[in-house]
Amino acid sequence: MNSSCYVRNGNTENHMARPHDEQGKPSNYRRSKAADVARYGSSGALLTTPADYAKFLIEVIDPKRSDAFRLNQASLTEMLRSQVKVAETSEYSIWWGPGIARTQDGEVIGHGGENPGFQSIAEASVKRRSGFVIMTNGQNGAKLIEKLGPAVAQKLYSLSN
Repeated sequence: MNSSCYVRNGNTENHMARPHDEQGKPSNYRRSKAADVARYGSSGALLTTPADYAKFLIEVIDPKRSDAFRLNQASLTEMLRSQVKVAETSEYSIWWGPGIARTQDGEVIGHGGENPGFQSIAEASVKRRSGFVIMTNGQNGAKLIEKLGPAVAQKLYSLSN
């Protein structure tokens, strides 16, 4: 994940998408300080690209042998463990683990986020070894995600089956 960080640097500065407000007008970037990242990093400070986040998801659903750069099995197990139930329907229930949502059976994992001018969602099927990442740089990106996300998920891993 060479295009991911928590505090902007020269490399990310040159490649960052600019946020846009509800009217589509460019907005100013939100700047994180190292102290803010240390305190709030787990709640939205990751700066990444769709390709880098996809690399992370691939590692979670199809882990390689752990090393200095990969999560060990204990960390992966804990990350995917159901801890708090957040939703339930007649078809499925959704649970939170540490930072990742998952269906009760562990078949689908995901994470989404929104910060001013940015909206995102990422989901993956552990069983089918497939997934998707959608990132937008517009405050209205949630509208796109609401339409596109379920359709992509349905195609990739047939959630209704």
